[in-house]
Amino acid sequence: MLSGTQTLLVLVIGVGGGGYYNYTRNAAMDTDLRLPRPYKDLSTADLGKLAAAYETDLGDLQGSVAKVPTGEAEIDRFDASDVGGKAGGFASFQRENERWKHSRGKVFEREGTLADVRREKSIRDRRLNIEPIRIWRRVSAF
Repeated sequence: MLSGTQTLLVLVIGVGGGGYYNYTRNAAMDTDLRLPRPYKDLSTADLGKLAAAYETDLGDLQGSVAKVPTGEAEIDRFDASDVGGKAGGFASFQRENERWKHSRGKVFEREGTLADVRREKSIRDRRLNIEPIRIWRRVSAF
């Protein structure tokens, strides 16, 4: 039979081993912390304001690029025999299309930035940025 000290030692080793096993098993909980976090130095209040501002800006930009330019109306204004007019219409369409592509690029850029801000907000909402809480969550989650 085991003495009280030996039982306690086996229990401590068992709990420690189980905690270590859970800690390594739950490593996926911290995947967001391995990604670049450009907004980790902002306060939580400023982060919320920034997210709201980017969402508003993104909504405005998405509205401006909702209609994809086709150029049909510009080119079809000219008669089939007016090659110079059609070429001018096509050039006008190309300029409009370049402006649209530039605006669409801004939308993609804002979406990426907003995703970064939301990821940082998610990290803070889950309190993963607080080391003791993060470690305890990984050790105790089954």
